[in-house]
Amino acid sequence: METGDLLTVAVGLFIVLVIALIANPHYLSGQQASIHGTPAPTRMVIPPATVSVPLPTTTTVPAPVATPVLALTPVPPYRIYYSDKPFSYPSVRLPDNLETYGESDIRRSDQDIITFAYVEESRGGLTRVFSVPYPVWTMNIKVVDNTTPNIASFRMALCYAANGTIIEGVELIHPGTAYKKIQTSNIPLYLIVSTSNIEGYRIDMQTSRQYYEQSGVQPSNTPVS
Repeated sequence: METGDLLTVAVGLFIVLVIALIANPHYLSGQQASIHGTPAPTRMVIPPATVSVPLPTTTTVPAPVATPVLALTPVPPYRIYYSDKPFSYPSVRLPDNLETYGESDIRRSDQDIITFAYVEESRGGLTRVFSVPYPVWTMNIKVVDNTTPNIASFRMALCYAANGTIIEGVELIHPGTAYKKIQTSNIPLYLIVSTSNIEGYRIDMQTSRQYYEQSGVQPSNTPVS
């Protein structure tokens, strides 16, 4: 090959190289970095940062706590029932001389009274032991019999539970009423009742509103074991 042809080929290669460098300038930068021993930086596609947004949590509302409801004391009057163990009492029989306890006391009609307990039966028996907190109280007794009023009979005695001693007694030989004032308090008591040919009776235990409110204590009705 002649010198002129070689020159022509060299010029052509140079022109092609120049055009390639112009079209791809990064090629030259990569070659230069490689010459100096530093690898050419590569382009990294960084994904957009993912922001973790916490999901709203459901607020748990605690269930309302049930407030214990205090059991209220039943409103008087309290009913006093017969005992199922009468023979455990110190005295179970009525004396023959109940008339010695006198006639019915006189009741004050102008007095404001509270009925705090009662006994209501149609037969005789011995009541459960009870105590009364009021210093002065009364027994308002009513005997009913519309069938055989001429032969009806009601006898009753209020006794100390400790020894059976009679505090007060009542005897009605026909239907009617009686009223007894008692001044014994805060001590165990019971009633002995004997009935004959009556439809029923009721004993209302009462005290004045003044004593009732001053005491602030309800009467107890405690069965004897």
